[in-house]
Amino acid sequence: METHGRVPTPAEVSPLARAPAFALLSTLCAFLVFREDMSFAFISSAAMAVALSAGWYLLGAGFANERSLPVVCVLLLSAALGLFVVDYGISRSPLPQKLTDETGVVLSARKWGYSNVALVKINSRGYLNFRSDKYVLRDTPENCPEPGDIVRFSGVTRPFRRADAPGDFDEFLYWKSKGAAAYLESANISVVGKSRGISYFRAFLTSRASRVLPPLTAGYITASWTGEKDANLSEFHRNAGTSHLLAVSGLHVGIVYGIFCFLLRRVKHKQYIISALIWTYVALSGASPSSVRAAVMLQMIIIGRMIGSPGNAFNTTCFAGSVMLATNPWLFWDVGWRLSVLSVLTLSSLASTRMENGVKLLLASPAVWLVTSVQSSWTFGDVPMSGLVINLFAVPAFAALLPLASVLSMPSVLGFEFGIYPAGCAEFLFAAWERMSNNITFLLPQKTSFSYPLLVCGALTLVYLFANACGFSHKKILVAEAVNIFCLCFLLYNVVI
Repeated sequence: METHGRVPTPAEVSPLARAPAFALLSTLCAFLVFREDMSFAFISSAAMAVALSAGWYLLGAGFANERSLPVVCVLLLSAALGLFVVDYGISRSPLPQKLTDETGVVLSARKWGYSNVALVKINSRGYLNFRSDKYVLRDTPENCPEPGDIVRFSGVTRPFRRADAPGDFDEFLYWKSKGAAAYLESANISVVGKSRGISYFRAFLTSRASRVLPPLTAGYITASWTGEKDANLSEFHRNAGTSHLLAVSGLHVGIVYGIFCFLLRRVKHKQYIISALIWTYVALSGASPSSVRAAVMLQMIIIGRMIGSPGNAFNTTCFAGSVMLATNPWLFWDVGWRLSVLSVLTLSSLASTRMENGVKLLLASPAVWLVTSVQSSWTFGDVPMSGLVINLFAVPAFAALLPLASVLSMPSVLGFEFGIYPAGCAEFLFAAWERMSNNITFLLPQKTSFSYPLLVCGALTLVYLFANACGFSHKKILVAEAVNIFCLCFLLYNVVI
């Protein structure tokens, strides 16, 4: 692209040329904050969200010519359509007061307070059904259905409780992000059968692995294959700051993608087969927001390679996040989705800097820890400092360990008598990892909690990385940081005062 007779430098390229999807993602996220968290009207929320994204574009724009006009028009139309779709998605339609003789499939069951709850999806009522058909059944510990059960129930719907004050747990947003419409109380529940779909297969694999595999191997295998997490294993990784190793995310989807690329390297039209296999794995593992985000990114990369334009990871992540928010706006309040998107945006924007590759590798773990610790400490409390060190080795180690353990566990899962020996090897490797992790946690036991300095450092890091990924010059990055500091001071002043 030539402008005024010369080729612009990378720092002078417009953010819309480097990362056009970032404008769309930022617009949708800002709109959701203004619309739902601050309860502004649609017009006000849309105007402020578009103004913020437009201000970012104008600040970073180096050149403007006739070639940028189509991109601006497409983004404006996409943003306008996205805002209407998102607003429709979060509009609260009236709930039926009572559901009678409904039949559905249990998607998940978990401990909730002093009892158990089950998330149930009612059988679909047609192809064009935009109303949420998922409900949360309150139950007793003695009569809680399991995932994959087909249940018949009736009861009275009750709305989810909203947070009493900012920072408190919001039950409404939590369950809405899971796709649920309301509680169902006084439900008469009876199990009438077992689903023969994905839910049943997931439950079968989880049960089978738990019976035939050693405890550590069973926990890691079920987490990576079906998305079901062992409580003790989850607590261990939470204390070590490595919970992302259990959640099916870009690491797991990337491993599956790499394995299938290797196995099908000589097959014609392998892109279509790999795409189908990736989405099958995502469905089998529970279709968590982080895994869906990774699958959408990989799908875009596959399509880009087929048409000869793979694109960059930062822009691809922004596009994947925008598509997911347009499909289900409540995902914005899912902590797993936020942490997943923030982590990948941080890594992809760090990769676009002009630093040496060795320096990027050293900064990857601290940058992700700093950015995600703000959200993690706000939601979960203290964040372990040991994660800074452990995560330097965690991703490459588990990129090799998980597929190896899957292969070693397969004989036992398939019922071969000799399977106990390879599964024992996998158990030894996982135990060795936990010993190393425990040693690092012992040497670095400190934890950090949410604080305003942590918020400021995380925000400054994000703005620097995002501005660099969008092609800002060094001077404009400084301007963006100055604006960011002013906004943070204004926010903190109003919060404190």
